[in-house]
Formats: sequence, structure tokens, C-alpha cells
Amino acid sequence: MKKSRRILAVLAALSLTVSLTACGGSGDTASNSGGETTASAAETVAAAIEKLNGAKSVSMQMQQDINMSIAYDGQSQDMNMVTTMNMDLIQEPAKMKGTMTIDVGEELGGSQNVELYMMKEDDATNLYMNAAGQWTKQAVDTASMDQYDIKNTLDIYLDSASEFKEEGTEQVGGADATKYTGTIKGDNITKVMEESGMLDSMGQVGLSSEQITGDELKELMSGLGDMSMTVWVNADGYPVQYSMDMNQMLSGIMDKAMELAGAADQGVEISVSKAQVTISCSNFDGVQDFELPAEAQNAVGA
Repeated sequence: MKKSRRILAVLAALSLTVSLTACGGSGDTASNSGGETTASAAETVAAAIEKLNGAKSVSMQMQQDINMSIAYDGQSQDMNMVTTMNMDLIQEPAKMKGTMTIDVGEELGGSQNVELYMMKEDDATNLYMNAAGQWTKQAVDTASMDQYDIKNTLDIYLDSASEFKEEGTEQVGGADATKYTGTIKGDNITKVMEESGMLDSMGQVGLSSEQITGDELKELMSGLGDMSMTVWVNADGYPVQYSMDMNQMLSGIMDKAMELAGAADQGVEISVSKAQVTISCSNFDGVQDFELPAEAQNAVGA
């Protein structure tokens, strides 16, 4: 059972890496096409992307739920990981603040709460993080900044999706929003992952280059299946919520990870029962300006 817990801990780190990387990077825009796609649906979603990009500020909330289990030597261990992020973003000058909570269950370390600020200062962009009462500071490049910028998730995945269909109207945040469903092709997901600096993210979540090499990472990201997504656009044309079912994608990654590790030969089996990401957007052009807290100004260099 101790071995299964160690494996689950590594898988939790890998899952978080996939999650954070999915929230960043830069991908090329894919064309919206498909035999059953209506032009109006594709155009509406494309217009929503442009409107979000034009917003001077926005508040975003993300929740990712991942449930998986590992069976080894006649025993099984469950892991339920919930990651939540709440962010306020301002375009000019570029800055953001927020909180992130990662809960992997008591047996794998419980929950961790992080407060963070991303501030452009002079010619550099600095990330300030408060974990367990200790503020740290580190300079970040654009790719690293993107990993914490939930807005990029909308840009990348909406751009990469195709075959949008209108599915009626639902309530989101107390107001009507039109629901659109689409598909993200596996090749687009792989390209986003490869371009987003995923390997550089490993150390941030407990994985090192000794545990997974660049070639192995490419193998993990190859041959991913398609992923369904749903977007809700409000009456003002903003994307107010979207949801992605990452179950098939994460299951494929985990299967390849276990194969590369030789775990299958040792009788280890992994199953993913849920991998869902939901992001809500609100407060368009309404975020109040903010400054770095005084207690963070003497942060220790990371």
C-alpha cells in the first residue's frame, strides 16, 4: 500500500502539471469546421473570444476535479484531487492576483493554499507567492506567467475547438446564456501541451527531469483522443463559463505513464473515473485596481 501511495503522489503531481499547462502556453488558432456545425455557432464563439480578449479586466474562477484509483498487490487506493483558482486580471499594466487551493486528500498530504500576485515591475514580471505564511518572489517569463493566467485557457481551447453546435439556453450566474458544444481534436491538444513548456513545469509540482525525460513527455502527449467542451455565451457576447471533460485525455496519459514506468509489468493498474474542468468568467471591465500587499514586498527570493 505504501508503494501505491507513492505512485499516486507522482500521478497527482503529473495531473496537476497537465492542469496548469492546460491553463497556459500559446497555440495556433484552428479553423472551426465540421459537417454539422452551423456558421452562426462558430461565429458566435469566435466573437466571444475576441470580446474576452478586448476586456480590460476580468474575474475568473476555475475548478478541476480528478478522481482516480490505483490497484496493486490485491489492494486499491483512491485519489480525489480538487484544484480551485480564483483570479482577478488586469490587462494594462499587466497584473493579476488570486488564490489557489490544491486538495489531494489527507493520505497524500491534505490541502495546500497559495496566495499569489503577478506584477510587472520595471522590465521584469515577478511572481509573489504566499504559502504557509511565507512570501517568496521569483522572476517569471511569459510561458510561466501563462500557466497561472486562466484567461489563456479560454483563448487556447476555444481557438482549438471545432464543430460547435448551439444547444439552447441555460442559467449561468443568475442570467441566461446560450450553450454551445464543441470538440477539441487530440492533435490540437498535443500541440498546445508541447508548446506550453510542460517539462519546465514539472519541478513546480514535484516531478523532476530524472522522473520524466523530454522524449518520454512527448510520448505521453502523443495520440491523445478528442475532448468535448461546452461554452456558455451571455447576452452581451462574453463567454461566461466553459467546461471540459478531460477524462479520456488524462486516462490516455496515465496509461502511457504507467507503461513507461513499467508499472503494468508489476501488476499496477490505474483508472481515471473523473477529470472535469470548469471555468467561470465575470466582472468584465469591472476589476478594481490593486497593489502588491506590504507584507509581500520583503519576499524571499525563490
